[in-house]
Amino acid sequence: MKQSDRNIIMVTAGGVGARFGASVPKQYVEIGGRQVISYVIEACRQSRQADAIVVVAHPHYHEELANNYGVDVAASGPELNVTKRNGLDYIRQHSACEKLVVVDAVRPAVETHVIDKFFTLLDEYDAVGSARKITDSLGHYGEWVVNREEYYTLSTPEAFRFALMDRHFKADSPITESIQQLPDTSKVFLDFDVPYYDKLTYPEDLVRLQFVLAQRRKG
Repeated sequence: MKQSDRNIIMVTAGGVGARFGASVPKQYVEIGGRQVISYVIEACRQSRQADAIVVVAHPHYHEELANNYGVDVAASGPELNVTKRNGLDYIRQHSACEKLVVVDAVRPAVETHVIDKFFTLLDEYDAVGSARKITDSLGHYGEWVVNREEYYTLSTPEAFRFALMDRHFKADSPITESIQQLPDTSKVFLDFDVPYYDKLTYPEDLVRLQFVLAQRRKG
């Protein structure tokens, strides 16, 4: 990363995979003979708009990540918001970042064209989120009938005007979606057209993701 870099991708890779039950964090588990995180970094490196990539991970993996993938590394924290805050601080100190795209190290099916689309959308918006309508029935404790059309889910990739997010993001916030830490006056675009990129959470997710990635390699 250079002091002149303006478009940065941050890969959050601090999870320990407690629910996954493997001997290593799930981002380092292999699918098709490759680490899960390698698919994410590959998609990031193919971006035509990104100037640099920083992976925010446990220091134990820094040397491996830097040597194997040629990325910048920053130290993760015990919780996701601490990891993101550490990444933001690293980027501010080492670049002139204006646009930031954040991707999750355990979503190996993420695609480059979405990353570049989000960079472009930041020309007009303060933030961009991957949104998805709820298709299952929705319940709420103490309320028998809930209108699912009033709700949606949010996930990565997500993107921000860096200065705005850096100023408002709090590591100790209980809010798990970064966009929701921005002021209400922020101009936000929710992209409902982003494909759903499965998150590796449980061992059974490996089978589905292996199939998706194999099909993609076949073209």
